[in-house]
Amino acid sequence: MPAKFLSSSIRAADIPKSNKPQIAMVGRSNVGKSSLINHLGGTKNLARTSAKAGLTQTINVYDFDRFHLVDLPGYGFSRAQRSQGRGFEEMISAYLSDSALLVLVLLIIDSRLGFTESDRHALDQLKNGGVPFVVIFNKVDKLSKSAMTVALRNLQAEFGDVRFIPHSIDGALGEIRDAIEKATRQPRV
Repeated sequence: MPAKFLSSSIRAADIPKSNKPQIAMVGRSNVGKSSLINHLGGTKNLARTSAKAGLTQTINVYDFDRFHLVDLPGYGFSRAQRSQGRGFEEMISAYLSDSALLVLVLLIIDSRLGFTESDRHALDQLKNGGVPFVVIFNKVDKLSKSAMTVALRNLQAEFGDVRFIPHSIDGALGEIRDAIEKATRQPRV
């Protein structure tokens, strides 16, 4: 998927106007969103990664030819979030509820941690808002195959109606690309 960085903004209203469908990425700080963006874009430097968690304070938009990928600031542990209070949560909520072009949210969780309290809050928000989403079970390369299987089985038992897609930066992107392709072909109702 050829891609390029488009813009950064601190308000959802400042996202560049376009008729392209939008795919949003939501997840904790340091969950690997930037690495996933780079993996989708087929490059190592499309999205910047940081050794320190919680530095991204903006909404970053990437143009992926047929859609825009909207990377929202990480929630949970965040140096910036502690100083800004509920600002990030309000920014994310405003975007999710107001974007008419949003067709899919990729909720990224760390496979080693499972669902944290912050992830559960984000999941509830997505379910209550009626926003189509899938959960990306990220960093599965950090788990043994049996641990990954058990973790996914437990998540499916707890969240039977939620689709989980395992991902590692060394793995294939087929299921994620399929979810994006399906979402961008169907308008959000």
